[in-house]
Amino acid sequence: MMQPVTGFTWHELAVFALFLWLLYRHTSPTLAATLMAVGLGALIALPVDLLSDLLSLAAIGAGLGLLAHHLQQRRAVQQRLRRTPRSYTRPHDEFHH
Repeated sequence: MMQPVTGFTWHELAVFALFLWLLYRHTSPTLAATLMAVGLGALIALPVDLLSDLLSLAAIGAGLGLLAHHLQQRRAVQQRLRRTPRSYTRPHDEFHH
């Protein structure tokens, strides 16, 4: 007879912290991998008659993944523009005649 596990171990906490760090640093790939893992788990765990109803959930997940990817790309462009000197980004300003 198996007893339920009631507390977190350091290993589970470290995996969760790694997941959160990956989600913060690399949002799009982490969300994509998470959605694929959840989808595969749903295919294995859920009964066959529920799978046809999950297409709308898959569309929502794909939309959220695309939105997260767009926001990540926009944040990367803004960071790149902040690091670039103005003379490289605007050729007709006071630095370049």
